[in-house]
Amino acid sequence: MSNESVAPVPNESATPFTDNWAYLKTELSWLDRLLMLAVARQRQDVKEVDRIARHSGERATSHWWKGIITLEGQSGHDDHRKPVRATEPKVSYSQQLEARIQASYQQGVALALPLLRDHLRLSLFEKNIILLTLAPEINRRFGRLYSYLQRQDDDADWDVPSVDLCLKLLCRNDREWRQAREKLASPDSLIERGVLEWLDSGEATMLSRHLRLSDAVSAYLLAEQPDSDNLMQIIQPVEVEAAPVVDWLSQEKPTLPWRSLILPEPLVTHLKSLTQSVKASPHGPGRVVLLTGEPGTGKTTAARAIAHALHLHLTWVDLAAIPEEAAESVFSQLYQPMLEILLIKSAQHWFGRHTALETAQLQRWLQERQSQPGLTLLTVHHLQSIKPSWRQQLDGVLTLPRPDAAARRKLWKKAIPSGTQVERKVRWTQVAEELNLSGGEIDAIATTALSLADAKSPTLTLAHLQQALALRNLEFPKP
Repeated sequence: MSNESVAPVPNESATPFTDNWAYLKTELSWLDRLLMLAVARQRQDVKEVDRIARHSGERATSHWWKGIITLEGQSGHDDHRKPVRATEPKVSYSQQLEARIQASYQQGVALALPLLRDHLRLSLFEKNIILLTLAPEINRRFGRLYSYLQRQDDDADWDVPSVDLCLKLLCRNDREWRQAREKLASPDSLIERGVLEWLDSGEATMLSRHLRLSDAVSAYLLAEQPDSDNLMQIIQPVEVEAAPVVDWLSQEKPTLPWRSLILPEPLVTHLKSLTQSVKASPHGPGRVVLLTGEPGTGKTTAARAIAHALHLHLTWVDLAAIPEEAAESVFSQLYQPMLEILLIKSAQHWFGRHTALETAQLQRWLQERQSQPGLTLLTVHHLQSIKPSWRQQLDGVLTLPRPDAAARRKLWKKAIPSGTQVERKVRWTQVAEELNLSGGEIDAIATTALSLADAKSPTLTLAHLQQALALRNLEFPKP
């Protein structure tokens, strides 16, 4: 169960909260629905157990045999009708909530929990676990619901949530469960920062331990007019042993002019217009644009040309080279200032259907990039690899096609330095027409052929090209 966002809501249509308590009432209403759904499911499970287990001993061990009984696949129908599937809402609760939070900020309304979330850069799980522990401080009904949901696993009557209950309520799959548990055990966890407190002895397992909100944080979150300056006094600083820092970002000052781009003229015009719009907005808003195209079609080259035209550094990262466990580290580096032109290659690893980051994290980062001056370029091979909900938020999508024969002829000419001696048998027009290669492939083959020529003779021969093509399982066209 989660309230993770999936689609954007323009701030212009969002109604700001009148005050901090209006925001809390909205969050508590969501939490109440979440808990009632969990209660309904637990009651259904109890009915199933009581129907099968006749004796108390059987009920006590029901979790063992109940795990054997599973229903897999989709339920069937007796007639020919296909089951009706609920359509996914265009706008999620979380996205509506975030839009209202941003609208409140614009109106100068301070909201305590979002301010705490942004100050500590909390994940969605961490923000919601604070909400879970805050709720019993506002209404004892939440404590009674926690007690009911934990009664099967705990003889004591706890009115605060256990770690196990928090994970069950807020995690949708095993990966989220592992990541959330790791956050609670990390050296800079909410416990270590003094936001949450343990109520059990350290001898109990983590899952069975119970959490409560610290008095200072509780008072801050319940204030009618929360003061963000008080956060520094409330939150305890933590000293974490410095781990080796790996800088996953690369930066360069491109020197590639527009004339170096071998792309269709209309596409170059669009790229120049994008560059001009960024140049005309030195104070924002920022642009986020998606570049799609097969490998080697010139996406990175286009980014370099834009950076050169703007006289700015190009910062880039390839998400395909980032291990999943390093995703958080890379993401934190993207908050660095002065990333005016940012290129994120293989963007589907974060903005696709399967991502190592929470949607809410990405949503806040994307909104921040769009609120600041600069340009963010995302690149993928196929448009469909980016979720539609993300595509709707972008400022543009440009597709770079594979080069035609005329463009390939220019690419071969560009790849072979002027002054290079070329054997007469090499006919570039024929090569360009018969080998349907991308610009990246042409550069790689030309580089290999030239290295072979340097090793054996100063002249680029047909044999050199044949060897370079053979290394890529390609054959030179016959005359």
